[in-house]
Amino acid sequence: MIRSLGCLILLSALCCRLADSVEPRRTKRGTRFYRGEPERRPAARALFIVHVQKSSPSSAARSRCVDAETSALRLFGDTWLRWRGQRVEYCRCTLRGQELCHTVPVVNCYVSHCYNGGTCKEAVYTADYICQCPEGFSGPQCEINASEKCVVGTGESFRGTWSLSRSGAECLNWNATALRGRRFTARRADAGSLGLGNHNYCRNPDNDSAPWCYVYKGSQVVWDVCSLPKCPEDRLAECVLGSGRSYRGTASVTRSGARCLPWDAPALRRKLYNAWRPDALQLGLSGHGFCRNPDGDAGPWCHTYSNAQLTWELCDVPKCSIRPSTITTLGPRAPTTNNNNGATCGQRSDDSQNRPSYRIFGGRLSNITEQPWQAIINVYQARSKQHFYRCGGVLIDSCWVLSAAHCFEENEKAERLEVILGRTFRKQSEGGDQVFEVEKYWIHEKFDPESFDNDIALLKLKTDIGVCAIVSPEVAPVCLPDPDLVLPSWTECEISGFGRAKEFSAEYAERIKRGYVRLWPNERCVPDALSGRLVTPNMLCAGDTRGLDDACKGDSGGPLVCRNKERMTLVGVVSWGDGCGQRDKPGVYTRVSNYIGWIDGKVKESPV
Repeated sequence: MIRSLGCLILLSALCCRLADSVEPRRTKRGTRFYRGEPERRPAARALFIVHVQKSSPSSAARSRCVDAETSALRLFGDTWLRWRGQRVEYCRCTLRGQELCHTVPVVNCYVSHCYNGGTCKEAVYTADYICQCPEGFSGPQCEINASEKCVVGTGESFRGTWSLSRSGAECLNWNATALRGRRFTARRADAGSLGLGNHNYCRNPDNDSAPWCYVYKGSQVVWDVCSLPKCPEDRLAECVLGSGRSYRGTASVTRSGARCLPWDAPALRRKLYNAWRPDALQLGLSGHGFCRNPDGDAGPWCHTYSNAQLTWELCDVPKCSIRPSTITTLGPRAPTTNNNNGATCGQRSDDSQNRPSYRIFGGRLSNITEQPWQAIINVYQARSKQHFYRCGGVLIDSCWVLSAAHCFEENEKAERLEVILGRTFRKQSEGGDQVFEVEKYWIHEKFDPESFDNDIALLKLKTDIGVCAIVSPEVAPVCLPDPDLVLPSWTECEISGFGRAKEFSAEYAERIKRGYVRLWPNERCVPDALSGRLVTPNMLCAGDTRGLDDACKGDSGGPLVCRNKERMTLVGVVSWGDGCGQRDKPGVYTRVSNYIGWIDGKVKESPV
């Protein structure tokens, strides 16, 4: 035992001696060191100075990924999500500037990060998210609005795609490496709320006099103001109609003088009303701090700080005192049988005849200026605390809208209803829309829910200044027919609405559509053509004999308009049908000429 222990000790001593005589070659870090000879450590060699000088330009170019579609810049090691068709891919930028991507599963975000009504999706295995943007919007958070072509005020809220400076130079990407060390870049923690991102569009993150961007001037990086035009001033934009639900002005100070917080401020993330709501566009909420009235309060308001506490306060926005002379009616500001003499009814700024026609089932995609009398009727759902689409409607005068009786539930309260005018996209505000509460509505006393006879309703919009809708390219009343108006059979007329593209489609249309139908002769508007259902003298039939265009679910209450004496006249209100777009089966409409007396009676009963 003692002999074995001695052998082990001797062997250990021998190994240590050999280790002292061995000269290690290289560590894992790649540096060289020497034992017992410190003077032989060449500093220049150890620092490897040459690798920076010789390869930095080319390696920087190789380690940068540029998105071919969006021109977004990403550096080596950056990761992101992107859409590929209906799939989502997780990507990483490699050292050689290549994108390595693979498909990942996604779920709905618990808290949305998307602006302007975008749908938020979150990767299952990471905290990364991606937004599915509505038409006209782009960017990682749907924050870029391609329709913004001009600046309101100082352009603090500008989120368009202008990228030229006043000198004509192309703007640098806010994520460019040349901007490292600058105060305003896409790498800021609050870049999103300032409009800065992986793009080169003009922004005003510091409350300057106008949007600006960084540009190259020779070899130097400087900033320059952008050559953006100013938006034309709207004399009604900075005042409130009614409670201000439709206010889209730029007031951003409360009655106490406090400055409003942007609707996308981090402090508002858990608030009910912020820029990430699914209906934020509809409510006018975005990455700005302008006063709004999304909940029908007494007037426009905003979130602010008071004594270091987050609170809200009404804004001091003046009431509109202008009574436009462009909407003219006789009597107590109401539609009458001779409203065809009005200055604006039945007219529109319609250049659609010069556009290519792309047909879809149930009409073609359209613009609200082609049917400015089209109304959207929404109803408030207390459980979800937001409005949902119910039916279409027709503006017949400043404060009066016609619709179908079957659109309204029994004893439904008027305060739950909302009417939107001037909107091309059902959920998106484009700045020209006007939103109103409903003061009162009437369903025809003889409406039959079985046969849909007398399927007509009249809504009175709420106002406290004697006028509601303001005539514009997006909003105008249609003409009412004379009580004895009879148009020839097969007259071509128009229908419009946000109804479903097919009978069993799951969703209503996001964009307004217009279709063309012809008035059927009375002798063909019979039960035999409509699966035996009753047809009364209060109804008329219209359809497309090709089976291409027809009203469908969700179009109810909308207009059937025909040209009469060079003006578009409301001949029918969408009521019912046997399916949608079936050949030789017309749609059935309420015959408006039979209800002129009823409309006049309700208007005189409740003057504005």
